[in-house]
Amino acid sequence: MTASHAIVIGGGIIGCATACELAAAAGWRVTLVERNRPGAEASSAAAGLLFSLGDSPELDAFHDLARRSVQLYPRVVAELRELTGNDVEHVTSGTLYPLLSAAELAAARERARWPTAADHGIELLEGGAVHEREPALAKDIDAALFVRADHFVNNERLVLAYAAAAARRGVEIRSGLEVSRIAVEGGRACGVVAGGERIDGDAVLLAAGAWSGALAAGLPGALPVAPVKGQMLAVSGSPPLIAHAVHQGDVYLVPRPSGELLIGATVEHAGFARDVTPGGLAALINDAVRLVPEIARRPITRTWYGFRPWAPDGMPILGPWPGVAGLYVATAHYRNGIVLAPITAALMAETISTGRAPALLTPFLPDRFGG
Repeated sequence: MTASHAIVIGGGIIGCATACELAAAAGWRVTLVERNRPGAEASSAAAGLLFSLGDSPELDAFHDLARRSVQLYPRVVAELRELTGNDVEHVTSGTLYPLLSAAELAAARERARWPTAADHGIELLEGGAVHEREPALAKDIDAALFVRADHFVNNERLVLAYAAAAARRGVEIRSGLEVSRIAVEGGRACGVVAGGERIDGDAVLLAAGAWSGALAAGLPGALPVAPVKGQMLAVSGSPPLIAHAVHQGDVYLVPRPSGELLIGATVEHAGFARDVTPGGLAALINDAVRLVPEIARRPITRTWYGFRPWAPDGMPILGPWPGVAGLYVATAHYRNGIVLAPITAALMAETISTGRAPALLTPFLPDRFGG
């Protein structure tokens, strides 16, 4: 019997991971179509932070999804290494959250008393304990929350490893081919048109990140996905400055074992403006130096940007497209595409294979936006 054929639109972390999972666990024949090259957009404009701690002791739907995804990472990292030989730099040293105000300190003390605090490895560090853990932090930072369960990976290596693993499992990756429309006949998605070519399939997964909304135009329902630009920079991490990720507000510092210290990221609702700006970099640098003063003396090694796919409620959009059989969507992961990639891939592969969304996806279904 001929295997069912799925077409995945988008070669970012979500598209590559789901294609890999479909080919492996579900046994589908898969064609992945990417307008650029795998990982060229938002998946490379990230720092690879893996977190699951929310703002409440009660586990909401989003943080439950994140927790499940983080738990999959050790297996995923091992499988990718076995399949491709790639080291994705999975670091499990934890994250420090410096506390810069009395309100932040009070909130951290409350978190340290949560019933789930031990599961996350939460510690409240005060006084000398802060600088014993991370000596490079500014001397006036005298409190920090440490979360041992927060890990990080090299996201650029990760998406390329997923793409390589997908190819090893038989996925046909067609780079440099832009999808112009999704072919729908008789109320069913039956393929895509890309570069003037029709590619037929039994199912179509729309995972084109910030470009997903444009490809859904003309279909029944709504897919309100917009780009949120994020600028980043890296400074030399040799010799190493910090041993843990450091996260304060919107700014994070992530030390890469391969020798860089990443600083990110701006949050700009500025459309698809392809530029790195002095204002954006200045804000990041000022905040980074405030946390780790030695950064001011490190050379900048590179700067870059990406467009993260954002929905109005800040939640990912995952599941079957309402009113079009055989069409599925996995987008709007915003700043959480890396952390959510393994669980998204597993759940979307199950959904496409069975035609039914598992209960975990109910809060994230595309029909929540109506017509």
